[in-house]
Amino acid sequence: MGPIGINKHNVGRVAERIVSNELEYRGFRVSDLNKEGPSANADLLATRDGKTWQIQVKGATEAYDGTWFGYGHCTDAIMAGGKMFNRSTSSFYKAEIVVLVSVKTAKDYHCLVLPVEIAEKAAQLNLDYAYRTPKRDGGRKKPSIVWVSFYIPPRMDASKKAQLEKEQELLKPNLDNWDVLEARL
Repeated sequence: MGPIGINKHNVGRVAERIVSNELEYRGFRVSDLNKEGPSANADLLATRDGKTWQIQVKGATEAYDGTWFGYGHCTDAIMAGGKMFNRSTSSFYKAEIVVLVSVKTAKDYHCLVLPVEIAEKAAQLNLDYAYRTPKRDGGRKKPSIVWVSFYIPPRMDASKKAQLEKEQELLKPNLDNWDVLEARL
């Protein structure tokens, strides 16, 4: 029996393992918060030099046309202006770092390592142009997966293109940049 590959059923756990491996490679001790079921707001605890980070991981399979990253699935409340990250107010955990992982294979992937403030700002920009605008027929869009890539469609509306470019500029410095954690030591 050969490998089954990366798919929507396993990409989340694979992404968490990728982030754990990257962190352990950099000298962090990592604990999985999802051992007994999904944990709200954070998936991993990473500790080094007496400092602990709560990390949320979002995995996405790489699209046929290149690398893309998923912020997660939005809801009606998020579309109405709610937060994308740290939504659960009853959880002890609050992510300080969000890592968006685009997975092609277990060896071929890219990570956006983001302070939660930047992840939230980028997600809100995305929601503004992709979900909070009416459909072509004037109807309301339905909640779905919120995602971004570094590709700009050639026929994209100018105002949406400007917002996408702003989102991309916010994200680009964090592509495969694990120094974000070093800066917070």
